[in-house]
Order: sequence, then C-alpha cells, then structure tokens
Amino acid sequence: MDVTVIGGGIAGLALAHQLAPDHDVTVLEASPGPRGGGYMIDFFGPGFVAAERMGIIDELRARGHVYEGVRYGTPDGAESGRIDVRPLAAALGGRYFSILRPEVELGLLAVLPRSVDLRYGARAVAVRDIGLQGGGSPRGALVELADGTSIASDLVVACDGVRSPVRERVAPGHGEIVPMGYRVASYLYPDPELAGELGERMLMTDTVGRVGWAYAAGDGRVGAMFAERTDVASTERPVPDRERLQRDFAGLHPQVDRTLENAPESFYDDLAAQAIAPRWSRGRVALAGDAAHAPSLLAGQGTSLAIAGAEALARSLRAAGPHVEVGLVEYERRWRPTAERVQRAGRRSASFFAPATRLQLRLQQIARRAVMLPGAGLFAARSVLGH
Repeated sequence: MDVTVIGGGIAGLALAHQLAPDHDVTVLEASPGPRGGGYMIDFFGPGFVAAERMGIIDELRARGHVYEGVRYGTPDGAESGRIDVRPLAAALGGRYFSILRPEVELGLLAVLPRSVDLRYGARAVAVRDIGLQGGGSPRGALVELADGTSIASDLVVACDGVRSPVRERVAPGHGEIVPMGYRVASYLYPDPELAGELGERMLMTDTVGRVGWAYAAGDGRVGAMFAERTDVASTERPVPDRERLQRDFAGLHPQVDRTLENAPESFYDDLAAQAIAPRWSRGRVALAGDAAHAPSLLAGQGTSLAIAGAEALARSLRAAGPHVEVGLVEYERRWRPTAERVQRAGRRSASFFAPATRLQLRLQQIARRAVMLPGAGLFAARSVLGH
C-alpha cells in the first residue's frame, strides 16, 4: 500500500525504514534538510533492542560515545560529587551509550532504503479522509501541502513531534502539549580547549532553580543545555533569546559561563512537555513517536520510544496484512502500556529535574551518593526499564 509519513525526524525515518520492504513510502519533512543542533541523549531500553532487530544498532553505536559519568559542580567551580556510568552500563548488558539527537537522525538516513521518497521542504497543512466505504470508513487519507499540492495514500502516519497538528484531528481535545513545568535550551558550538577540559565526564551544575550542563560533544565541539522552572499552565513555544539566556543562567559554574559566552543567536528552546492522546488512530490516519506519546526529555527515553514504537507499528501492520485498521488497533494495544509507563516515570522525575529549594538539592545529593553503593547500578537499570 501507499504510506505517507508526516515528519522526517527519528520516528518518521525509523518507521520508513521498517515499512519500505513491504510498502511504497513517502516521507514529508517541513525543514529544508536534516536538523542540526539538539542535545546529548542516553540511548538504552526498548529502542536499543528494537534497533538491534532492525539491524541499525551498529550504525547508531558508531556515532555514539560512552562517557565515564557525570560530575557535579557548584557556582564557585568546586566539584560536589560524581556518578559513574560503568555500573549502569554493565547492568544493562552493554546496551547503553550516549549520542547526539541529530546523530540518530543522520544514522537513520544512512541506512534508509533507496525506495523511500524523502521530501524536504514539504510542509503538511491538513489531512482529510478520502474514499469513504460503506458505514463511513475511509479507504485512505489525503495530505494537503503548503505549496498547494496534495498526496493521497492508503495510510497517513503523523510523526511530527510533540506539537503535532494532526493529533487534534485523531484525538479531538488533546492537540495541546502537556507541559512539565520546565523550559529547556541547548546548543552546540566549537571550543576544542573547553572540550579538552571537560573530557570524559559531563558537567552538571549543583544549583537551585536553574541548572546547566556542559559536555564534550566530539570533533572539538562543546554541548550546552539549560533548564529552568516555568508556569505549568503555559503551552506556547518560547522564542530563543541569547541575551536572556546569558543573563538568567550566568554564575552557575565557570565552565558553564564559558559556554554562555559562545551561545549562538539561534538555538533549541522549548518547553519540556508530554503528548497525551486517548487514541492513536482514526480511520486511515495514525500517530507515532512524540506525536502519540512524547514522554518529555525528563524521562530520558524519547528517542528510544520513537524507534521502538515505529518498529512496533510496522510489525503490527505487517501482521494485519490488508486489514489496516486492525493493525493500528493492535499496535496501540501492544505499545501503549510501555509508552505510558515511561511517561509516568517522566512525571515522577519532574520535581527533581531542577531542584526548587535547598532541601530538594540536598535530597538529590544524598540520592547521588546512594547510586554509587554496590548493587545500585542494577537497581537503577531495572527502575528505568520498568522491570
């Protein structure tokens, strides 16, 4: 059948990779090319296992890195604690590494089958049913593009992120994001000297209210990320403001201040948010990835869920054969419990992402010491994987 995927990010490319052997796949991506920027993510969990089954794990691992761990720093530049990654990686059986989010996208592009019609600069503006059958069931869906053209398909899958415009059509009343109470900014820039100083450990500031990260990102680059608490009632996407960022996050740590001095005019800036939808498909239109079940970056498994969820959707469609709606229902039945478990973990961790008080900060410091106790790595691994 003909399948149109809206969104050429991680979920969309992973889905196209899996559908291509059996279907004619078109991917529509609004941006003019692969998206740069982004932040470092830890890749493990269901997405790692799915990537192994998909035969793409070697490509992703080659683009990733295993850091020694994290060190925590105070505003005066002192080190206040460390966490080593080795116990967690060992407990996960080696199925763990860190990778820049845009590198995941580039890795998926490198293995994308040639048969996939990937169109950059193609912005979808509307989706509607076509060819209604008896009883009102659609035979397909039509995607209308900003340039006035349209594409008719047997199935349309929206992989267009947490702010997906298609989600409202599939699940009326649930188009808005669910904010987690944080605003997050990140960027990459070249700084070989600071990258060498940061070495094999990520730096995270031991601070109240606002938190900063700095890490060596390979090829002499440094990655920076910042988080602050915001009004949970706000859903509007922030506008990046370099001067505001420099002003509000100054003084967290001397090395973080150096990253602020090099902040670009344009950078990633958005609310940490989830996507909650009581249904993931309607007729011949479905949701996948963050459009269906964004866990927010607080959960640390958005990329993992995007890849594993795409594989789950492709597998269910393959098993259902011509009965597309049956495959969509089965995909949701099998995959929703996992996605919701990770979302719950993200909500539980929200209050600790950037401590609001010195008491919360102190509790985090105590918890960090506990992680280094014997057996804690295995416990942590089971906790994040839901076992």
